[in-house]
Amino acid sequence: MAQVNAAAAVDHGEGLRVAETSSRCVTEGATHDFVVTNYSLLDGMGFGRYIRSSTFTVGGYDWNIRFYPDGGKEDAAGNAGAYLCCLCQLAKYEVRAMFTLTMLDDQGHVQETRQVGSHVFSPESSTGFGFNKFVEKSKLRSSSHLLTLRCVVAVIKEPPAECRTSLAAAPPTELPGQLERTLKDGIGADVTILVGGRRFRAHRFMLAMRAPLLDAQIFGPTMEVAEMEPDIFQILLHYVYTDSLPPCDGQGYSTAAVEHLLAAADRYGLGRLKAMCQGELCGRIDANTVMATLALADQYRCERLKDACLEFMSSQESMIAVIATDRFKHLMKSFPMLDLEKSPEEKVPVARK
Repeated sequence: MAQVNAAAAVDHGEGLRVAETSSRCVTEGATHDFVVTNYSLLDGMGFGRYIRSSTFTVGGYDWNIRFYPDGGKEDAAGNAGAYLCCLCQLAKYEVRAMFTLTMLDDQGHVQETRQVGSHVFSPESSTGFGFNKFVEKSKLRSSSHLLTLRCVVAVIKEPPAECRTSLAAAPPTELPGQLERTLKDGIGADVTILVGGRRFRAHRFMLAMRAPLLDAQIFGPTMEVAEMEPDIFQILLHYVYTDSLPPCDGQGYSTAAVEHLLAAADRYGLGRLKAMCQGELCGRIDANTVMATLALADQYRCERLKDACLEFMSSQESMIAVIATDRFKHLMKSFPMLDLEKSPEEKVPVARK
């Protein structure tokens, strides 16, 4: 693939080095912003031709970002490509890393984001690893003055092969607990998030890796999140750091809390958390809750949850109970697309998908 000298069209961001805070930590992460100006001048330069960011260092290795305005290969057709490249001579060990690429427009809005859970960079992968069809070019042309290609990369430092046998019987990983303590202690935090009068300290590289839609809204050391309860944001932030929900009392989370958490997960593109909330709400469907749950599922495009509601109302016994509630008329007004058929035995409407 050919490289194009486009120095006049790019402005290189500085990588944010995130120092390791524990000798047991096996990853080192950083964020690098590759700012592209005058995209309209690059559009049409031809597939396989790219511009590259300045070099930044993560985990002891040098990296750069390559942006292909017309895609990396001929079949890109209407898409731009983006790749992460490891520049070091990998003579002794291969480099394993996970990374996220996010395209932001001139207003800081996310146009596309892609995540790679784990990839091994080797001497043979000289072109790096990424996406030939990363983002549709039509999304970029509306922000032709300024684009930012943000890369968050975490290098996974694996021990040499001779050391791995002794680690086979090691106890379970302590990383989730360490990350939870890092969140609570605020060590190395570089952003403050204000939610309902409460302050939460966080780390930009963690937000960029795990919640890029949230990170894209941060412009400076402080940001404010509106229309969200502090307790819900605290749960969401715990999930971002640990990939799990914090423990609660023996009663579990209230239905209202799960509903608010689902809305927050949808807002910030946290698909797994959204799926977890859907699963929890599916188990709480009854005649008194199905109406509100169905409305929630429709609002946040939760097909699994919507199907569960319709399945519940497809039985005659359940539908009799639903009709007896005050919200039945709301169902007919809000969801006219429902096919309510009469049961020949009971003469009772039954919901059909």
